[in-house]
Amino acid sequence: MRVWVAWAVLLLMAQRALAQDQQLGARTKAMGGSYTAFEDDPVSVWLNPAGIATQTNQVALDYQTYTTYPLHHKDTSAGVQATAGAETNMVDPAFIPSYLGVVVQLGSGDSPMAIGFCYARPYHLNYSFDKVEDPGQTSFSPDTNMEESLNRFRVAFAMDYKLSDDSPFFRHVAVGVGVDVGFETWRFISNGVSDTGTSTAMGFGAGVLLGVYDNQDNFKINFGAAYQSAVRWNFAQDPHLEPAFDMPQQLNVGMTGYLLPGSPLRLTIDGQWVNWSKTAEHPSFPGEPRFRDAYNLSFGAEYRVVASERVSFYPRVGYRRFEAPWGNKDDLPMTSTFKLFLDTKGGTFNMATFGVGVSVKDDRGKLWSFDLGADVGGDAFNIAVGFTYEI
Repeated sequence: MRVWVAWAVLLLMAQRALAQDQQLGARTKAMGGSYTAFEDDPVSVWLNPAGIATQTNQVALDYQTYTTYPLHHKDTSAGVQATAGAETNMVDPAFIPSYLGVVVQLGSGDSPMAIGFCYARPYHLNYSFDKVEDPGQTSFSPDTNMEESLNRFRVAFAMDYKLSDDSPFFRHVAVGVGVDVGFETWRFISNGVSDTGTSTAMGFGAGVLLGVYDNQDNFKINFGAAYQSAVRWNFAQDPHLEPAFDMPQQLNVGMTGYLLPGSPLRLTIDGQWVNWSKTAEHPSFPGEPRFRDAYNLSFGAEYRVVASERVSFYPRVGYRRFEAPWGNKDDLPMTSTFKLFLDTKGGTFNMATFGVGVSVKDDRGKLWSFDLGADVGGDAFNIAVGFTYEI
């Protein structure tokens, strides 16, 4: 009974946060983006650095697509028409991954600790705008496009502390911290005039992973929480004159449950708050909406199917309630004098996610894992592929 009470309390905590994932990693994408309480994936260097404390030496490489809203012009019978529909795109140059991470175990079985290194690109923004001169303007057409890639390089350290050997409750807790160098690239095109720029700034991240319950047979619950700081760029261009975005701060909470003998079934729930409202300039004209914070929710499930002594398959499904940084699709937000203009289905999306993984154990007993994830139900579908290798 105490086990289910603990589960219910943690579920309520995650639901109250109402959050969504950062969409890095094919495995996390397939499971709705629920990741904060993972303890066996090198993507944790970025998602929750506490999750690397007990990991073996591993390397992970992931590629994914992003939803973009580029400005297009086409010739019609009524003249040249400007559009900004949603598209599924890779980021140029395509060979640069969305995530590259390494975990190195430094501790022992009694005192695990690890260091992690990663490059992460959680956000790639490609928005179209209408440059507004008249505060009384009521109809809008895109004439400007802004593309910005938000990246971070991180060095993280994590330690795991044993709390109990006798009780199945609260057996251990891991804490982790990361120091980041943020890097952004920016491109602006408006009425034939283009501009580019880059900026570098510091940031940080921290997390905790608590082993809430583990009977070491058929049931285990982990609770995770992580914070990513904002990165405030020193833009070479003035964001009042040309739109540009800082990197948002965000808070994540999540829970992972392992069920059945041998723990083949994993269930996850995650929440995230993303502080988009602090990333853009205030509207120049009264009454215009601002970019809003996002509050979303993710669920995921994974089941291990043993095909042979060396090969296992992992079918995965998930759901996420995703909030865009705008609320009303018919009255999109403004930054400075630039009114966001894009073709969107709405401000809140109910998305289905799915994917599969396969792991192969080599002659040395090391695992090679290949993962594929996808989501549908947003303005555009997206996919991710990943590779993880035990060193």
